[in-house]
Amino acid sequence: MKSISRVSSAPILSALLIVALIFSSCVSTEPRQAEEAAQDSEIALSGQLSREPQAMNGTKPAKEINSAGMDYETLTRRAKESLELNRLSEGIRYYVAAMARAHKAGDKAALDSISDTLNELAGRITLEPHESWIAGDGTQIVADIRAAAKGQGPMPAVYLYESYGSAKSPVGDAVIRFVAEDNGATLSPAVSTDGKGLANASISAIARLDLPLTVRAYPVFSAEGYSFALKAIFRDFSYAPPPRVAFVAGIERTSLGTRDAASSLDGVAKALKAYGFESLPYNGILAPERFMAAYGGERASISALAGDGKPGYYALLLVEVNPPSQMQYQGKVYNIYLADSSFSLRILRPDGSLVYAEARQGLRGQGGSERAAIDDALAKAREALAAALGESGSKIQAALAD
Repeated sequence: MKSISRVSSAPILSALLIVALIFSSCVSTEPRQAEEAAQDSEIALSGQLSREPQAMNGTKPAKEINSAGMDYETLTRRAKESLELNRLSEGIRYYVAAMARAHKAGDKAALDSISDTLNELAGRITLEPHESWIAGDGTQIVADIRAAAKGQGPMPAVYLYESYGSAKSPVGDAVIRFVAEDNGATLSPAVSTDGKGLANASISAIARLDLPLTVRAYPVFSAEGYSFALKAIFRDFSYAPPPRVAFVAGIERTSLGTRDAASSLDGVAKALKAYGFESLPYNGILAPERFMAAYGGERASISALAGDGKPGYYALLLVEVNPPSQMQYQGKVYNIYLADSSFSLRILRPDGSLVYAEARQGLRGQGGSERAAIDDALAKAREALAAALGESGSKIQAALAD
């Protein structure tokens, strides 16, 4: 998920979000042609939807220009003067105000002229990520979505620059719009840039933590209720969920000793595959003490289990069988042995936090010997585990999304 920042070669005017004309005074109730009425309705609707949020950087919004009483020529002259003084944001806002005049007057030639000018200005504007998003090799990182949901890790932050060949200068007093894509999120919708051209947003909530999130930033310039959104100039910030790779390990504890739960883990791996997981089985001799520490959520022990692997989750299974007892009925002892088993499956994150747990007890097995009873109890545990996982798909998926 590589972030990009570019300027479209298509006319930016087509990407503008412009607030509609607000009609005042009395409107004739005489019928109008359906096409004209539909056009007016569409303009009004798109105008309402195109209003950009006020900047929310905790200090003050972008400065308003004083365009009251100015005609088109005056506004364009003020725009050029602002640009000559290296006040890019102010100059563009004057052009937006001039565009408002031209739009109200129905002056297409003036609109085209402003569009050409803004296209030229847009070609000099770039958005660059904050240093916190740059890896050691110079590429932009992909952040952890779970950390972002807790307000941790890098938050979306960009520098707005005006470039002059090999040189560039920061653009302050401009509004950067932040929009969540590919997922739902609550974040600062619009932030004004400071003297260094920096604007940073804050994420307070993310809809689903099992899906990627992209936050797009682009500049917006507003005047007189009109908004000029340079959507072709953007910077994306990517947040990724943990990989759907589950490290699978487990042990079986019986009166005959402790061993790896290889046969039971086959069912776990199969069930997880149905939920979109790739399973990474434990390879080696599993020390019970290390396993139980990881099973209990100890972070260092969890990490040690996977070695060089980088799973997003750990599926740890504990199966236990009580010592078998010989069946007795009305004082008579039968050559039948009974053994009760239980299982507990925990799906953990690398930090030891619990994603999902499934457990069953009192799973009775029987046989003509102690070993036969133990083997049957283990078989009963495997059957109950497979059934439980087959019924818990929606619960597991919901747990992954939280």
